[in-house]
Amino acid sequence: MQSTLTLAIFCLVTTHLIAQGKPTLEAVRTDESIKIDGILDEAVWAEVPAGGEFITLRPNPGLPASQRTEVKVAYDNRGIYFGAAMFDTSPDSILSELTERDDLGNTDFFGFVLDPYQSGINGFTFIVTPANVQFDAKQESGREDSNWDAVWVSSTSRTDEGWFAEVFIPYSALRFPSTAEQSWTVNFVRMLRRENEQSFWAEIDPNVDGFLNQSGTLTGLYDIKAPLRLQATPFVAVYGLQGREPNEKTTYGTSITGGMDVKLGLNDAFTLDMTLIPDFGEARSDDQILNLGPFEQRFDEQRAFFTEGTELFNKGGLFYSRRVGGRNFYQGRVYDELGEDEEIVNNPQRAKLYNATKISGRTAKGTGVGIFNAVEQESYATIRNAEGDERQVLTNPLTNYSVLTVDQNLPNNSSATLINTNVLREGAARDANVTGLLFDIHNKANEYAVRGELKHSRQYEPGNDRSGHALDLEIARISGQWTWEASYGEESDTYDVNDLGIIFANNSRFWSAELNYNQPKPFFNGYFLNGGGGVDLDYRRLFAPSRYVGTNLEGYVYATTKKFWNLNLWTEHDIGDQYDFFEPRVKGRYWRGPGYSNLGGWIGSDGRKKLRFSTNFNLNRWWDDTDRHSVSFNFNLRYRFSDRFSLSTYAWRGNYYNDVGYVNRETVSMGDLERTDIYFGTRDRNSVEAGFFGKYSFTANMTLNLRVRHYWSGVAYNRFNLLADDGTLTGTDYSTNHDQDFDAFNVDLIYRWRFAPGSDIFVVYKTNISDFDERQADTYFDSFSGLWGKDTPRSGSVSVKVVYWLDYASLFPR
Repeated sequence: MQSTLTLAIFCLVTTHLIAQGKPTLEAVRTDESIKIDGILDEAVWAEVPAGGEFITLRPNPGLPASQRTEVKVAYDNRGIYFGAAMFDTSPDSILSELTERDDLGNTDFFGFVLDPYQSGINGFTFIVTPANVQFDAKQESGREDSNWDAVWVSSTSRTDEGWFAEVFIPYSALRFPSTAEQSWTVNFVRMLRRENEQSFWAEIDPNVDGFLNQSGTLTGLYDIKAPLRLQATPFVAVYGLQGREPNEKTTYGTSITGGMDVKLGLNDAFTLDMTLIPDFGEARSDDQILNLGPFEQRFDEQRAFFTEGTELFNKGGLFYSRRVGGRNFYQGRVYDELGEDEEIVNNPQRAKLYNATKISGRTAKGTGVGIFNAVEQESYATIRNAEGDERQVLTNPLTNYSVLTVDQNLPNNSSATLINTNVLREGAARDANVTGLLFDIHNKANEYAVRGELKHSRQYEPGNDRSGHALDLEIARISGQWTWEASYGEESDTYDVNDLGIIFANNSRFWSAELNYNQPKPFFNGYFLNGGGGVDLDYRRLFAPSRYVGTNLEGYVYATTKKFWNLNLWTEHDIGDQYDFFEPRVKGRYWRGPGYSNLGGWIGSDGRKKLRFSTNFNLNRWWDDTDRHSVSFNFNLRYRFSDRFSLSTYAWRGNYYNDVGYVNRETVSMGDLERTDIYFGTRDRNSVEAGFFGKYSFTANMTLNLRVRHYWSGVAYNRFNLLADDGTLTGTDYSTNHDQDFDAFNVDLIYRWRFAPGSDIFVVYKTNISDFDERQADTYFDSFSGLWGKDTPRSGSVSVKVVYWLDYASLFPR
């Protein structure tokens, strides 16, 4: 959590112009062997010119850094070397929490961003801490992919003068032009954690949009060539499995699997990534909830292949990677075809992948190309009758997913993108295709931008082909203390991207305007270090037919105190009656609900302290006579026992009183006509989520992480109503039980040892327990104790996975 500020700076939307007066640093070619040991004692370091004079961004921008930093750059035929001296007048006060890779804790750090093509949009970030914890990320059009992992070498040392770092980045980890002489955009950053001072070699103005456009230049690179980029990471995984169905005996099993990831550089710019027979056993368990809404629950992607290097495919929000290897397409078919005296013997819940492939890269002229393809296996459920005969039911056809993206950098750090997603299923199952055109145009002064997204969807199904469209247009002021934007968007009632993307509510039109203010310097007599605020107004209508939906007004303020406490306060208001066309679950019907108001806040203490806490709250009130309101709050506590060991715990509770929502519908025959009766219920809902995290770092390459989560939600209905044609709720004698109680309990214990560059051993223990009852438990503790009964299904596993990284350039160096 402590690295959020740093990552936010690296994630700023960038521009193409390199401002005049920005610093330049010369790299020096060397034939001397440099040992990466954190000690800058090689003769070449004495010959290389140094960059220094860092300027602060936080806590007060534009000042000379309080501690001196020197950076030097050398290179040879294999890669590029960075030597950095972080001088410190109080070396005993250097903070250096030992954490897992890509997790910057309570620590000082040194880092740099490289943009070899000087695109102003795309770059590579590398950071190292005094404890030699590595962080790396890829930059793409203002987005940061911290899941991107490169293999590079670093080492650090400490003396009574401060701390020192040596970093070696092999050319195989980078992409750069094939030219004899090169200049790269570069910037260096230092964090002095005890002062929360973040400083840069090339000054960053927080009121100017962009980061790379404010960076300096690295010169002196001659005759460097990319090696053959061929890497393979074969793996083998062994599982011990445990499972139990309600009122059944616990069953045990084992499995062994193996596969390989392959990375091949097709040329200087493009790389092919492929996973064969993938295994994602080390991915964290999903956070399941009781979902009473009309839309599916969205899960975060935890699988490394689908999070690393996918920034080109995520443009326009058309690619939801959880569709790939997700729930089977005909998930419910097996229950529809279940006859009398038949039982389901086996019913796989998720589709398995044969393989997945990515090709991505960007040319020297700024053309980025991304190609993604994945193939799912057929899946069958097995049904057995009373005589013991078995039959199979297709639950997922052979499926091919593909994404094609072409992204072009334009002058003034503008860009245009064409993206297409396609799903092909064997047989008569539905196919789908979506195309989007995106643009982001900045003026030369980098003060204003015009942005847009135009999308078209098409689904092919026997007797039911359909197409739809969406568009989003925006004009914005993007630099300055005051920024604003105004936008218009629409999605037709037939627009649908859910075969490979995710969309919750189409059939909409909206108009939106927002105004924001940013104060990056201390104010209020220095009590606040920085702050800001903004307002946002939205007006929404249905697309077809054109009907009023609602108006929403939001406002927020935030600030950081001189003691480095973070404060946020927000409010939101639905003005007047709101018309919900999705909660009734029947096309053409709507529910007319009252307006509401929300007040929320968040406070977090200084993250440098051993004990850190944060808490937030939300108070909601609906403006009708039903006393409908809700209160939710959470509390987070973290204690750092040492630089190696820390524990965090959290608890969230939400109480919803006289909540209103859909419960059921019935089709009623009226002679030759049919009428659909839709029933809503008024309910009280209590939800609790609690858990804790523990992490222990043996070394920078060996960590142990524990995550425990329990979620409970209980719903008790007070009364039911019939939804009238005018959207109001009327009386009814409907009285079916719809009370619900849901628990989910997960444990993830992951030991990871990076025993060689790019090579890992994972030992993983997982437990998943879930319980659903058609009644609400009396209390949270009653529900929690019920999880351990014999009628509760559960599953668990212990696995050992070994991944070994093979690199052609390392095995056969030039």
